[in-house]
Amino acid sequence: MSKVLIVEDNETLNEAYKLILEKDGHEVTTAFNGEEGLEKLKVSTPDLILLDMLMPKMDGLEFLRHYKPGKASKTTIIILSNLNEDEQVEEARKLGAHRYILKANTSPRELAARVNHIARHL
Repeated sequence: MSKVLIVEDNETLNEAYKLILEKDGHEVTTAFNGEEGLEKLKVSTPDLILLDMLMPKMDGLEFLRHYKPGKASKTTIIILSNLNEDEQVEEARKLGAHRYILKANTSPRELAARVNHIARHL
């Protein structure tokens, strides 16, 4: 299906997202902070990035500030967070995020269903 980069510092969530998305046929790469996520992007360009907002070393907004996709890039960025702050949501969108999903309201299986829906429309 799609290449997915998960940038999530919570190891349990990171692994749960990875296992479910791989089971659904996605090729998944993981990172545990923004710096590591940017390093992974030097090797491969994903179709989707699932990006946590609160992480050590480099948070989601800082990741977006440093992320420089190529002109032909069609990577979709989905923010995953427990924060529901309008300012952060708006800044993330201005920096290139396409969707904002509250983790507290979304199980890993529900997230996978959303990713599958988005992947079908890429």
